[in-house]
Amino acid sequence: MAVPRRSSRSRFTLILLILSSITLLTLDYRGFAPIDAVKSGVLSVFSPVGDATSGLFRPIGDTWSGAFNGADLKRENEDLRRKNEELEGRANQNQQAQQELEALKKQLNLPYIGEIPTARASVTSGSLSNFDNTVTIDKGSGSGIDKGMPVVTGAGLVGVVVSKSDSRAVVKLISDRSFQVGVTVANKQGRGIVQGQGDEYRVRASQFDMSATIAENDVLETSGALRSTFPPGIPVGTITSVSTDDATQQKTADVRLLANLTDLSYVTVILYTPKQD
Repeated sequence: MAVPRRSSRSRFTLILLILSSITLLTLDYRGFAPIDAVKSGVLSVFSPVGDATSGLFRPIGDTWSGAFNGADLKRENEDLRRKNEELEGRANQNQQAQQELEALKKQLNLPYIGEIPTARASVTSGSLSNFDNTVTIDKGSGSGIDKGMPVVTGAGLVGVVVSKSDSRAVVKLISDRSFQVGVTVANKQGRGIVQGQGDEYRVRASQFDMSATIAENDVLETSGALRSTFPPGIPVGTITSVSTDDATQQKTADVRLLANLTDLSYVTVILYTPKQD
């Protein structure tokens, strides 16, 4: 029975403390002079109770503080994560812009074109299937582009225009199996034909005469034969191996393309019309 009495006494003391505090605050606010002495006495009497109640309510305060601090920390983490994503996005955009700039620079001042006029274009879409080695560019007849005109990058031959509209054109890539172009060995004697093999990296060169002095690492370039749609001197690829066909008395070669057909962002169309003489 002692415990209930202590509990009742504690509740009575707490209520008395609250009422006394209200009374003291009221008197203090009104400037009651003896209040300082009364406050000292009351605080001395109820200080043990105050310590007990503050200890009682401290865990609740700590819990609330922890909850709000946790919410603040979560919000700060979300802000930091969002800012980090924004910075990463800007870095990626800057990197992409730099790559596009470098790709565009490669289309400027192509030494093998000479004085032939050109039109630079962006590649807007690739082939729809593995059996259709074409790309679409964002320039057409409105820029002077016509069917049969060669398409290049800074590295070399890419393909030929096969259809066009006023603002668009379709380019057949050199990798297409139906693509053929006459070639010669740079700084050497020997003419042949390069044909696409459906491979984005390699083509096949054939019909070289047995007297042609072709070897590994030789560079093939367009021959510019009469009525050819390709002017002379456009780099095509590098010979990786040479073989001889005794039956036909001809040499053939595997050729690694110089232009990267898998990463076409910008291309240059050579506005070339072959001579008819």
